[in-house]
Amino acid sequence: MKRVKYQEELEKEKEKLERLVGEALKNGTPIIQDEAIMTQNRKVDVLVVKIQREKERQKEER
Repeated sequence: MKRVKYQEELEKEKEKLERLVGEALKNGTPIIQDEAIMTQNRKVDVLVVKIQREKERQKEER
């Protein structure tokens, strides 16, 4: 059940990240220098790790 919650949150956060990257590209801002993008990217990374850990835990329980 947690994985479904994390998956939904991941999709939402990925959309935010894509929007930020699109704006940066449109404005000619280097992505690596945009702190908002880097912060959002870290949020996405954390969620990916949580989903992976949950998958591993469920696999071990079987």
